[in-house]
Amino acid sequence: MMSRSRWDVNTVEHGKIPWSAKLGYSTFSLSYVMQTMIGTWQLFYFTTFLQIPVVATTALLAAGKIVASVIGPAWGYISDRMYSTALGRRFGRRRSVMIIAVPLNAACYVLMWVPGLPIWAYFTASLLYWVFLAGLSTIQYGLPSEMTDNPSQRAQLVGINQIAGAIGSTFLSLFNVYLFTIWGKDEWSPYFKMAMIYGVIGVGVLIIGFLTIRERPYDESTDVAQADAAPGRRSGLVKRLISIVWNFLSVIRVREFRNYLGLYLCEQCFRSIRGTINTYFVIFVLLLDPQTVSLATGVNTLFGIACVALFMWVTSKVGGPRAYRIGGFEVVLVFLSLFVLAWFSPQLSSHTKAIAFIVLGLFMNFGITGVVNATQYTYTFIPDVDEIITAKRREGQYASVNATIDDIFAAIETVAIGWVLDATGFIEGTQTQPASTVTAIAVMYCIAPIVLCLAGIMFTYRMRIDRDSHRVLLSEIDRLRAGGTMSDVTPEVRKAVESMTGMPYERCWGHNNIIDAKHQE
Repeated sequence: MMSRSRWDVNTVEHGKIPWSAKLGYSTFSLSYVMQTMIGTWQLFYFTTFLQIPVVATTALLAAGKIVASVIGPAWGYISDRMYSTALGRRFGRRRSVMIIAVPLNAACYVLMWVPGLPIWAYFTASLLYWVFLAGLSTIQYGLPSEMTDNPSQRAQLVGINQIAGAIGSTFLSLFNVYLFTIWGKDEWSPYFKMAMIYGVIGVGVLIIGFLTIRERPYDESTDVAQADAAPGRRSGLVKRLISIVWNFLSVIRVREFRNYLGLYLCEQCFRSIRGTINTYFVIFVLLLDPQTVSLATGVNTLFGIACVALFMWVTSKVGGPRAYRIGGFEVVLVFLSLFVLAWFSPQLSSHTKAIAFIVLGLFMNFGITGVVNATQYTYTFIPDVDEIITAKRREGQYASVNATIDDIFAAIETVAIGWVLDATGFIEGTQTQPASTVTAIAVMYCIAPIVLCLAGIMFTYRMRIDRDSHRVLLSEIDRLRAGGTMSDVTPEVRKAVESMTGMPYERCWGHNNIIDAKHQE
């Protein structure tokens, strides 16, 4: 059996990965100009120009996310085991998934913007778009842990990922302002042409990512497929389906992953609510024009890029949970200020409201940058916690579960927004809305995120993993991988492992049924 290899000739603590690989990882976020276009304009496009009822539209969008959430664990299961196929051995586990998912995702994206199709065609295209995006999301979530064990390098990957996403969002927003100026904004065609431009960009950068990302060197001792092939374990389709479901459920048993999910879901949900109805808030509550949406988003994300560098340093110094709290409390204050702005909106001029919205957005992006950076940095440690439990590497499994739970909550949130808008009298295809709808939009946009952000802050006090405990964890993994015995563990290491895993030390290192329900070694 091959011995476990860390990274080249460098140590875990000081080893570095090439900048080409770091920039390659950032292309996943750059490709989200496609998803940003969907998140910013599709609900508005469908209800305003295609005249699809808002309830049907939100249900259509939610259905794709629900199916993606179901298929997500399968992507993670397959991705972790792609070395057992010729395609995986030729291109690597993660790249082989990209070969399948990228072109199919792009084709479905295009269909979502073609006017004149029946609703079932939009439904199918949206559903498949999210299915294949789930495969790409699985890769993106897992790559920081896949590419390096070094916490500093992971922090850089997380920061670069955020900067790339901000650049992509800024480019889309500011470029949209220009395109609205030359193409107009009152017909369907400008939105369609913009969507096609971003589709080409998204696919192009993913091709660059395919050529430059780095995968963990293959090691037979950490290969999950080897555990599947252990003597006495049945194979076949039924067994695989059972294993997919079991592996999905098994990760929830890991204490630190449950704590992380609290941080992540609160952060993701409040940002998703803000993104979904941001256009409605600007147009129907503040009574500003669509260009303001794009201009504000572009200016704010440019400021956010500068904040990333700051929070990369802050997070590495104080840890993910504390950095989350710093950003979270600032976000709460900004949302309170936005609610005040909405309350006094009828008494203010458009010029005053536009300036106030952009300025508050600058402060908002500072806080959101901290919350997102802290959450993503914390996640990179979770597959290492899993390794001390299973003695295997399952980046894909955790990435898919992360994406799945994200999709489930996103679907619930999308449907809930649609129900609230419909219940308060939302009217499709108009530039104004009833007072009840305006109030509902303001409450959803401002108050719901405050509640979610405060809940995420509460979870930060439950987290146990930081840079020091992570170093202890990796040292123990290396000791056991080198042939050390579990009986020689020190009390300090035992306590640290048990606090992160949520299970007795003796049940770690594969002495459990985490991977296989019938395995009780």
